[in-house]
Amino acid sequence: MERRFRILRFNPLYDVKPHYQDYRIKVQPFWSVLDCLNEIKWKLDGSLSFRRSCAHGVCGSDAMMINGRNRLACRTLIRDLKPSRVIRVEPLKSFPVIKDLFVDTDEFFQRNLAVKPWFVNQTPPPERERLQSPKQRARIDDSTK
Repeated sequence: MERRFRILRFNPLYDVKPHYQDYRIKVQPFWSVLDCLNEIKWKLDGSLSFRRSCAHGVCGSDAMMINGRNRLACRTLIRDLKPSRVIRVEPLKSFPVIKDLFVDTDEFFQRNLAVKPWFVNQTPPPERERLQSPKQRARIDDSTK
């Protein structure tokens, strides 16, 4: 089957403002949007820029707007998108765009480090793993509701 992708492009070396560019490619229903972006980059337009890493939904590096929703390109399957719609792909809105779908996440990670989103244990590390009691686990579960 063939699908049309409308990708928001921006190259700060040449573009004054972002613009959409359309691509038509043959896809399989089980392909992810990341597979399709790779197909476009490898076969149609090598200048297309986007971030990717694990391709398994773990790292989050391929986060982007797909049909108006923040999603991971590697976890968004073609079969789950409406067949009649153009697949619109844009960079994340809350980040500065470096090029095309590639955004600058430095400030996000700096702020993330500043708030220390992990457990800080004041006791020295034991010889083996730290065990967590059901009561401790319940406190964590309660704080994430």
